[in-house]
This record gives sequence, C-alpha cells and structure tokens, in this order.
Amino acid sequence: MKNKRTRERMCAIIAAAMLGVGVSVEASKVGLSSQFVSVVLEGLQVGRNYNLLELRGVPYTVKNRGDGPANIVIDIEQPDPKNLLPGYEPIPELNWLSVTPNEMRINPGDSGFAALTINIPKGEQYIGRHYHGVVWAHIKTTGWFSAGVRSNIRFSTGKSPETLQEEEKYRSMVALNYDMWPSALYLKKAAVGKYESEAGEKKSFLFTNRDEEPIELVITPVPWARPTLPPGYEKVNDLGWVRFEPSTIKADGLSIEKVKLVMDIPEQYAGKKIAFMARLSLPIGTIVNMTHRVLVEVAPKDGAVKTEEKK
Repeated sequence: MKNKRTRERMCAIIAAAMLGVGVSVEASKVGLSSQFVSVVLEGLQVGRNYNLLELRGVPYTVKNRGDGPANIVIDIEQPDPKNLLPGYEPIPELNWLSVTPNEMRINPGDSGFAALTINIPKGEQYIGRHYHGVVWAHIKTTGWFSAGVRSNIRFSTGKSPETLQEEEKYRSMVALNYDMWPSALYLKKAAVGKYESEAGEKKSFLFTNRDEEPIELVITPVPWARPTLPPGYEKVNDLGWVRFEPSTIKADGLSIEKVKLVMDIPEQYAGKKIAFMARLSLPIGTIVNMTHRVLVEVAPKDGAVKTEEKK
C-alpha cells in the first residue's frame, strides 16, 4: 500500500511539473526572424573569402520577436538532403561558412547584426561546383525547447545552376526550326466515347523538323487561351480525356512526324462544339508554342450528324 501511495505521489509531481512547463511556454512569447531566408551567389572563386556585407551591402541580421531578452547562438549546419535544390551539394566542411560574432544578446523587438563570410579553400576540384550551407540562429538554452530561424546560403564557383539552366533553355529555343500544320485542326464527325482523329477523319497534325539536328518537344492539350472563341464553340477546362499520340514528339533531322488526337469524349459534350489548344514545350518544361487550335463538333447522343440543308 505504501509503494502504491508513493507511485501515485510521484505521478502527481510529474503531472504538476509538466503543467508548469506548459504554462511557462504559453505565457512567454518567443521567436526569431532573419532577412537572410535564402541567399544565392555565383561567380565566386576558389581560395578566397567573401563577406556578404561587402557583396550585398547588408549584414546578417537576426531579430528578436519575443517579449523578453534572448541570448542568441548562430551555428553553421549542412542542409537536409531533401532541401537540396537540383545541382547543389552540401558544403564539404562547416568552416566554409562563418559568422562573427556567433553569440549575442538581443532585447525584445531589437535586431542583432553579424558578419557572414564564405570561405572557399584552394583546389581545382572546387571549380564549377554549387554548394549549399545553412545558418541556424537560435535561442541559447539547455532545455528541450529552442526557437530559431534557418537561412539557406547557396553559392557557386562559376555560373549558378539557375543561370546554366536559363542558358540551356535559350540554346534550345534558338536551335528550334520546325513547323506544325495545320494551325487549326477541325474535326466534324466526333462522337461521345473514344474517338481518334486519324481513324475517324484522316486528320492529324504534321510536325516537320527543318533542322538537321533532332528535335524533342512535348505536346499537351490545354484550355483555350485566345481572347475570343469561334462562333458557336465553347471552352473546355477539364481536358483529362484528351491526349496526343505521341505525347512527346521525337523528330530526326529533316523529318516529318504525324501527331494524332485521341479523345474519350464525355456525354456532357454530346451535340456541342468544343475548342481547346495544343501546347508545345521543351522536355524541361519551357513553353515553345501555344497557338495551334483544336475545334471539335460532337454528334448528339442519338448519333445523328447535323447536315446543312440544300438550298
């Protein structure tokens, strides 16, 4: 019985302690912020140190958004692998980034300032690379709770991945020399259910690669994007029932490829005229063209096809 009372008393003490911690945290507002949420630099050289105050004109700043003074510690971390952007890798050593001072006391509502420096060692193996480091400013505490803010620092010893990607897009765009005919694909015999433009009306887009180098483009159905619709036609926003075959056009140099339209037309469009467009884009997602139109006349549910009366 004595042991049972002792256990009950200990549980009561633990519960009271936990309640006290909850009240303390809830009663005290804590929080930090920083203007350096994400910094991207390129064209840096190996064997040099770079002070962000000199490069950007502003120091690394931490603001105390709490309602009491806070002792702040600023640490350097490697990024979480899931937060790495394509082309970047973690800084090889934590000393590639340094903050001075790395400890400060900040009153509520005030900001603390520090010098953030990028330190790149000598070595040809570091040329043309892209690195990612993290600066973590947090309240100094020995408890389980520590408010803080992380800033991402990305830098390249050469052109950044973003710049390289833009240059690749430009080269790809300049190299394109193609034609797709017709500019508007008219289908007049479509019906509810599966309908193929080539099998139904012997109509398709003809893609001509006029260059000697191969071309690869993705063709996708998209909603009508012109200011006005042809008379009698309506815009379709949900195009999950439409596809082009092939959906990726791979044309050898000086060649012609046929692109047919395949639809599984819902009943709601029976007896209607619908319009949408075809978008051409590079495999990386850059839009190349969105001017080609698709205009479809769908027969009524009874299958009757409207014909013009002879005068």
